[in-house]
Amino acid sequence: MKSIKLLIYGGQGGLEEFIEKAEDINAIGVTGKEMVLRDFNDTSSVVPDVILIDARSSGKYGQEVMPLLKVIHPSTPFLIFPANSEDHYLIEAICHGAAGYVLQDGGMEQVLSAIRQCAKGQIVHPASVKSILMKKLQQDAERSPVTLDKAIEKLGVFSKGEYELLILLTQGETNQ
Repeated sequence: MKSIKLLIYGGQGGLEEFIEKAEDINAIGVTGKEMVLRDFNDTSSVVPDVILIDARSSGKYGQEVMPLLKVIHPSTPFLIFPANSEDHYLIEAICHGAAGYVLQDGGMEQVLSAIRQCAKGQIVHPASVKSILMKKLQQDAERSPVTLDKAIEKLGVFSKGEYELLILLTQGETNQ
């Protein structure tokens, strides 16, 4: 069985010791703000399979470090372990490409399970993520209604034929 190499950002309070009890997960290090900034220029370090951001102890900097971690380890999934389930933090984590978001009220076994799932390339989010995202989309739509032209613009450049097809599809026509 291959051991999962886990880098913990901001780990405190016995998290590393608990994770080390799992035979298939190897915590290769615990890092903080100064280490992330140093690692930004260091490409010789071991590449982790998963990065766990322990937002319980890293506070606001946990949010700020997500984009840096994606630059340092672009192909490594990261998992957020927040102090509480604030909607804006979950949305920000998703926008920064977090592969997972596990709440502490699920217990430490759920954290281990999420680490394993992220290492397999799966996306792990709490069940509440759908309702949170729906509320956010509704709020955004109320502030700035999305027109057909805006939606097409966000999708990218289309040929004249593709654009005409999109218009017909929105009018209820079939692709035939």
